[in-house]
Amino acid sequence: MAEWSAAAAAASFVVLTIALLAALRGLMKRLNRFEQTIRSIEAESVPLLREIRGLAAEAGQVMRRTGRQVERLDRLLDAAQQWEGAVRRSASTVSRITEAVDRAASAHVEQAIVSGRARIGETLDWAELGWSVWKWWQTKRAAAANPDRMADDMRDPE
Repeated sequence: MAEWSAAAAAASFVVLTIALLAALRGLMKRLNRFEQTIRSIEAESVPLLREIRGLAAEAGQVMRRTGRQVERLDRLLDAAQQWEGAVRRSASTVSRITEAVDRAASAHVEQAIVSGRARIGETLDWAELGWSVWKWWQTKRAAAANPDRMADDMRDPE
């Protein structure tokens, strides 16, 4: 009976060994298929990664260019604001000069009337000067109010 037991144990060991080898062979086939799948995924991902890197580089360039354009636009807006301030100051200066010329001309006319009629001709010259300055100022003010006009349009009205 011990012989039968030993034979049964040996047979069961052989069967278990064959089953274990079959299981290991199936596992090896699955591992080989898994490895092939991983390699195919890797082969497909390499070109995608290259393309993504290229797109990222292009996006970086676009962002840098956009940043430079925004900086240029900011500088342009600052320059436009400074120009607006200069035009306003110029218009204010011209207005004050015109007022001063008007007051001086008015005082001169009053003095000419008081001093006599001999100086009326000179007073009329002053009035004509005041009128010319006033027309010149009106032209400059209109040009300042309408900055779209060309520089050659801003000439003396006479």
